[in-house]
Amino acid sequence: MPDNPSSLYNHTQSYARLITGRHAMIKPHTHHPYQLGASLYMPATRQDIWQVIKRDKLPTINSIIICLEDAVSHSDVELALTRLQALLNIWASHVNSINEPSALADIQTQQPTRPLVFVRPRNPMMLQNLADFEHIDLIDGFVMPKVDMYSLSNWRMACQNLSTDQLLMPTLETAALFDPHHNQELAIAFKEAFSQPIFALRIGGNDLFAALRLRRPKDSIIYDTPIGTLIYQLLGCFVPHGFYLSAPVFEYLDQPMLFMQELTRDVSLGLVGKTVIHPSQIALVQQAYCVPLSMLDEAQAILHSEAKAVFKYNNTMLEPATHRAWAHEVVNRSEVFGVINDGNSDYKPLL
Repeated sequence: MPDNPSSLYNHTQSYARLITGRHAMIKPHTHHPYQLGASLYMPATRQDIWQVIKRDKLPTINSIIICLEDAVSHSDVELALTRLQALLNIWASHVNSINEPSALADIQTQQPTRPLVFVRPRNPMMLQNLADFEHIDLIDGFVMPKVDMYSLSNWRMACQNLSTDQLLMPTLETAALFDPHHNQELAIAFKEAFSQPIFALRIGGNDLFAALRLRRPKDSIIYDTPIGTLIYQLLGCFVPHGFYLSAPVFEYLDQPMLFMQELTRDVSLGLVGKTVIHPSQIALVQQAYCVPLSMLDEAQAILHSEAKAVFKYNNTMLEPATHRAWAHEVVNRSEVFGVINDGNSDYKPLL
């Protein structure tokens, strides 16, 4: 990593070397939420989305969200919907070459199969209409904005005609989310509301700031603001119910060091991905999620079939009964983002 902070966004470590054969073999809808990685919102009016899906552009992006909401002005909605249908038609004509690689690729030269692709509608009525789009089943899932107990029934109705294989990502971004009692009700309601799986819950940082009449400060990570306090509360509410949460956007492109500090906290809290606003942020997200080899070794020691109930490793007490869930997530992360040799690994398989 360069020492000059201004060059951090320009430092593009090759992601190809981190790719495992798992990317080439992956089957539809067997994804782990960590595969969200760096998520880029793209207005549906753009005409280069197909190039991104087939990896002619932004070849290392993990996931994209085709936006029909905030990124599209009201006057351009019809154009955006027309272009979305045109995209689906092109995709359908190339579906075999895009979704089903013919053989395992050389991980040094081949990018993984296409990014995960989601669509964000403006409202439940638009989502209901999207269910009738030709080839809409090619989309991996949908991002639903501004979901809370007050809008949940409308979103539930809108999803009734979607494929049960498609993935849902409700966004937590309304004033109601500041009420812990509301959030407990919502966590329980989410478990019964949809026929489709909830892939992750997205945290809409900017809308939550707006609810407090604030904007994210330029000199602080989000965890040093009131929204950081809320994120901790959301983790404590939703994760024990089995949900994954993704990290909110960092919008200051001239603050790469601060971005890295926030990424470090995102990863440590188990957030499964981060929205990016510029391609220059992709590599930093992916590097932040790479697993140190010593951490993966600890996880493998914990998950070993003959691991003792409590044992010492690297001057640390490991206890499989309480650390197993963490260990599984470390392994899941490493399968998506690869491993960094931090020079602290001395794990020997337990035979």
